[in-house]
Amino acid sequence: MDPLSLASDHILALVGMALILLGIAIRWRTSRYDLRDAVIDSAWQTARGRRSAETPTEVEKRFNEITSQSGAAGKVTAAASTVVGHFFAQAMAVVALLMLLAGAALIAADLWWR
Repeated sequence: MDPLSLASDHILALVGMALILLGIAIRWRTSRYDLRDAVIDSAWQTARGRRSAETPTEVEKRFNEITSQSGAAGKVTAAASTVVGHFFAQAMAVVALLMLLAGAALIAADLWWR
């Protein structure tokens, strides 16, 4: 069997794998903006005793970034961009989950219809 005929026989599985990889990439890329992940990571870092003045937690870094802005307008803008990024990350996490489920369904359909 040549690879081209094998690929054409399993096009649903290939599309499913592409959806799964794209969903993983979206989740990986947008997770840095998710505040829930930052809080969990910060709590874990503190619980393990890894937090020090030299290694602040992710929440402390974001708080310091907001407070380092000059003026009230700068602080509000930085806080608003953090919140908007969080909500965007949450929406993209749902999109990524739907892509993962659709990819798994396509792979299952390809295996079922053999």
